[in-house]
Amino acid sequence: MLGTEVRRGVVAGAVAGTVLVAAMYLLGPLAGLRPLPQLLQQPLLNVMPGAVFGFLIDHLQHAGKVVEEAGLIVAELAGLAVLGGVYGALRRRFKIPFLALLLGGAGWLVVVMVLLPITGEGFLGLIEGVATPLLWAVLFAVYALVLEAAHDRWLLPPPERAEPGRRLLLTRMPVAIAGGSLLVLGVQLLPGWYQAIFNPPDRRLGGLSPELTPVGSFYVVSKNFSDPVVDPAGWSLNVHGMVDRPQRFDLAGLHALPQTVEYVTLECISNNVGGNQISTGQFGGTSLQSLLMLVGVQAGASLVAFRSRDAYTESLPLSLVLQSPEILVAHSLDGGPLPTQHGFPARILVPGHYGMKGPKWLDEIEVTTGARNGYWENQGWNPDAAIKTTSRFDLPSDGELLKLGPVSLGGVAFAGKRGISAVEYSTDGGGSWLQASVKPPLSELTWVTWTATWTPSAAGAYNLRVRARDGSGALQAGSAQPSYPDGSSGYHAIQVSVSH
Repeated sequence: MLGTEVRRGVVAGAVAGTVLVAAMYLLGPLAGLRPLPQLLQQPLLNVMPGAVFGFLIDHLQHAGKVVEEAGLIVAELAGLAVLGGVYGALRRRFKIPFLALLLGGAGWLVVVMVLLPITGEGFLGLIEGVATPLLWAVLFAVYALVLEAAHDRWLLPPPERAEPGRRLLLTRMPVAIAGGSLLVLGVQLLPGWYQAIFNPPDRRLGGLSPELTPVGSFYVVSKNFSDPVVDPAGWSLNVHGMVDRPQRFDLAGLHALPQTVEYVTLECISNNVGGNQISTGQFGGTSLQSLLMLVGVQAGASLVAFRSRDAYTESLPLSLVLQSPEILVAHSLDGGPLPTQHGFPARILVPGHYGMKGPKWLDEIEVTTGARNGYWENQGWNPDAAIKTTSRFDLPSDGELLKLGPVSLGGVAFAGKRGISAVEYSTDGGGSWLQASVKPPLSELTWVTWTATWTPSAAGAYNLRVRARDGSGALQAGSAQPSYPDGSSGYHAIQVSVSH
């Protein structure tokens, strides 16, 4: 009998948990409550071995966040179902008044005294104000009410004398409530999940990549489930630390500084060989070097540290900044303000280094000493993050069926600030290599596009490969390596079939 009560409690807890989770996501946009699975993302990454995280990044890419959030939702539902099982066990053995509310209170205490503090929300979640613990109290009160109703009424066999309509209502009530809650969850989550998996912002355009990536197709990588939306009217960039004249620059003040425009290719350190997390844009802003000269760097300083609105941290050696006028505090992309997903109102741009070195939604620049690991360095990624030489096919596509005759080949190649001196392709799996035509880059900081025409000698299957040489003539690394911890390497290879 006790086992029956526990099983009924688990089912009731799962129904009540579904209501709680759906209400939690619904309150996000309405009341500013951040869903617990999204808050737990960072603590989970902190305890995840770097090699495991790198493996997931390489194999899941944008879908990784979906898998992580879905897994944490399932874990939360499982915990709430177990709490329901505890209710069933105690309900059978003891006659405790308001037992469901007491267990709901216990769940509330776990969230506000354990889980929220480890996510950085502070004791009781008070970092965001008193509304956070109060909203969680409401959620667990709802959980308790649904748990009690489901266990003590809805999931019990209906009385034999009950009218057929009432019997049907009682048996279908848990299904209806759970189904409605799942529908709310689906409306909240599925559009974003679908976008991340099937239509990511870096989805490759058809044909040869344009030299300048359209803003809407520019790759986006973010550690956040929900990126900051910064009000420009209240924003300022705080430049402080070991400087003679600490200053705050609002957006107008930043625009009033000497401006420069640069064509720059950005690449994510987690970009796979032949991947799409690489784009080229026209960025406008002010040189970080000139900004530091304006505030006056004090003797003994050795590091420039950055902090963003989303608590992202990064740093650069002061020596690198002072010898690299191309490093920008950027505020525009392709002639318009930075889009929100690209860091509005300002971000750091570090040509020659992977995108992790350029924090978005910039709030603070501190000149200091010593060494500081940034957000991704704390996950085990290489702090230097220098871009490796890379090249890829844009056309033909992998697995494409081609007609016997001239075939257009093409793609992009990039080596950071080192430039590209040559691109070579192979049609026999790397047995021999031919020279491709390389178009001059938009600037010394961008990729190049390459093209070639290949005429297969016969029908059949072909293994095509591409490799590049940087500006010094050094050949791209051919050994296949995953992106973790310092960027992927290897030759991009595709298979095509040629028929008559």
